[in-house]
Amino acid sequence: MGNVVSDGNASAAITAAENGIIKTGCYLSARHYHAALAGNISARISEDCVLCTRHGADKGALTRDDLIFCDMDGKKISGNGDPTSEFLMHRMAYCERPDIRGVIHAHPLTATAFAAASVPLDSLMLPEMVVLLGPVALVPYATPGTEELAERLKLYLRGHDSFLLQNHGALTVGDDLSEAALRMELLEHNAQITMLVRQLGRPFALSPAEMNSLMEIRKQLNHRKKMLD
Repeated sequence: MGNVVSDGNASAAITAAENGIIKTGCYLSARHYHAALAGNISARISEDCVLCTRHGADKGALTRDDLIFCDMDGKKISGNGDPTSEFLMHRMAYCERPDIRGVIHAHPLTATAFAAASVPLDSLMLPEMVVLLGPVALVPYATPGTEELAERLKLYLRGHDSFLLQNHGALTVGDDLSEAALRMELLEHNAQITMLVRQLGRPFALSPAEMNSLMEIRKQLNHRKKMLD
């Protein structure tokens, strides 16, 4: 394992990732974002290795036995069972964005309804959503678990941190799993408010200047966070 992560840091990095995935699984399940055994979670351990949930794991009752340590090709290094069947989507996120350290795929009810209806979440302009979540991409449908879906996701990764997967579910990324989980909650919150606003009337529309002002705040916050890392 020394050529993957340094021997001195390997155990601590893996243990931290294990704890993070288990905690995230409980967090998401408590909010009913995972139905039955659906969804998957991963954390980047090093440039070459990832820890992910095994295929068919119950995300609300994860243990260390449900986690698979694998390389970026999805080849298992250790663990029981097989890596998540949607590993290619996770790998694409890590390969395209070195800043990403955590990836979550889930099925929050309202956001998934928007994905199933092929309706983008681009009309809600609440300042908090713009600054903390940013734009939400609607990734065109491809069969789950395929290279085709990973390639379609690739087209949106550079400019987004949250994604609706058409007729499938949702995906969020972050510089750790906590940030990815919070973005999943914000994504679902966005969908719920959008649904209610459409019943009441039209969403408030920011002017281009107002939107640019909020996006600049978002940019500054992200830059400040990177400086602190």
